Amino acid sequence: MKCFFWFLLFLLPASLFARLGEREAELTARFGPPLSRAKETTAQHGRVVEFGVRLNYRQGDWFITCVIVDGRSAREFYNKGDEWTEDQFTTVLAANSQGARWTDISKPSTLKLAREWRRADGATASWQKIQGMDVIQPAYVRARNLAEAKAKAEASRIPKI
Repeated sequence: MKCFFWFLLFLLPASLFARLGEREAELTARFGPPLSRAKETTAQHGRVVEFGVRLNYRQGDWFITCVIVDGRSAREFYNKGDEWTEDQFTTVLAANSQGARWTDISKPSTLKLAREWRRADGATASWQKIQGMDVIQPAYVRARNLAEAKAKAEASRIPKI
């Protein structure tokens, strides 16, 4: 019975958070319809290029933004009004581990204000006290870089005169 209690204690909070790699339907099943939807864009060489969809959700006192790239969540941002606890850091990272291990690479001198984690596959997570936690998969970085390269190529085209 005691093991079941601990299982529920860790399982239930994790179900409140989005997970990298989920599809929009899975996110909607978890949170309900998004509060808002927008294009994820980047600007390069005077051009704005779309490369994903940004979905905003609210779960209790948490605001969660998910960026969908190629049909799956590739970037997630978590924000809440209060201080973060170690359990909340652990829960968000575990929900977004995709079976991999996060390594804390935070600077000891800034732990109260900022923290950073990395996974072996290149995924990153960063937290700043005022801004919240940003979890990014390599797929997001690749899509953004590709969009920026496309904008650069378009900007360097010679016009047909």
